[in-house]
Amino acid sequence: MDLKDNKGVTLISLTVTIIILLIITGAMIFNTKNQINMQKVNKLNIDLQLLNSKVDDYYLKYGELPILCEYADKATFRNILFKLASGRGADLNCELNPNDGSIYAVIDIEKLGGINLNYGYEQNGEYFKIKQKGSVTNEANKEYEDQIYVINTKTHQIYYPHGIFADDLMYYTF
Repeated sequence: MDLKDNKGVTLISLTVTIIILLIITGAMIFNTKNQINMQKVNKLNIDLQLLNSKVDDYYLKYGELPILCEYADKATFRNILFKLASGRGADLNCELNPNDGSIYAVIDIEKLGGINLNYGYEQNGEYFKIKQKGSVTNEANKEYEDQIYVINTKTHQIYYPHGIFADDLMYYTF
């Protein structure tokens, strides 16, 4: 066997090996990104299920919703969601519940007892600043308006207006 022939075969096998490794690495990166996005969406779903359960319990006990303040009417709320989604370059993944009434209100998480949520300002104490100021829609609270949980007073559908951005879609309720 001639040494010249061995060098060519080694270079070709090295090139093929590098290409295969790049393909495997690319596939792993793509799958990891999908897993991270799904994890974010699942955390939002867990938050909404927990809130739904706590709101139902509160409603059965007191006969009213745990509302901090009124948030918006249906048209304004829809515009807020579209503005937030388009501002982040996303499409909304779902529409408002067609059975929703016209009034949306901010959920008073403090009334629900000690619950831990993955998203929202209540995690770092900012929620209580909203409560002290008394309204989300006034100018003093503009920085908080998309980090709250909102409930429709008729259907009790819960929304997270800030939404979770995953795969160019914005998830804000289930």
